[in-house]
Parts: sequence; structure tokens; C-alpha cells
Amino acid sequence: MTAICTTASSYIDSSTREAVAAAKIAATRKTAKYSNLSSQHTFYPIAVETLGPLNEDARLLLSDLGRRISRQRQVTFAMFLFCFREFLLLCTV
Repeated sequence: MTAICTTASSYIDSSTREAVAAAKIAATRKTAKYSNLSSQHTFYPIAVETLGPLNEDARLLLSDLGRRISRQRQVTFAMFLFCFREFLLLCTV
């Protein structure tokens, strides 16, 4: 997981044009960094901006995890997302 400061000088120009731009840039860099992983592994480049946006792969992965957890446990999908969002806030402090 990569946490990006949305207002950092390296991201501010793209962030002013699109809310999730910094996360997209970081996810692209992360994908390039781990491109040599064996095909037996599944890689999800998770990038979270300090102001909230997640990149598309992160949203898809979290949606899938939330649905699976909701089916197995008596936890609603909304509760899963709330708990995960709180976890991300703790990680970026």
C-alpha cells in the first residue's frame, strides 16, 4: 500500500485537475516496481491519497474483499468499508 500526500509539490499540478490523479500516478509507479513478480502472484497496486481518494484497483479489491467478508461473517459491507477507511487514516498519520 502506498499513501500519497495529495498536496505534495510532485502531485499538486495533477491533483488540481483530477481528484484521484495522485493515486493513479503512485499506482502506476508501484506496478512498474513490481512488474517482475511471478505470474503465480496477484498484484494489486493500492494507492491512497491523504485527502481520501483511492485508485481504481484499490476500490475494486476493497469491494471484492468487503463482499466476501460480508458473506462469511455477520458484518455489513458498509461496516467493512468504514473500518478499512479508519485503518487507512491511522496508516497515513
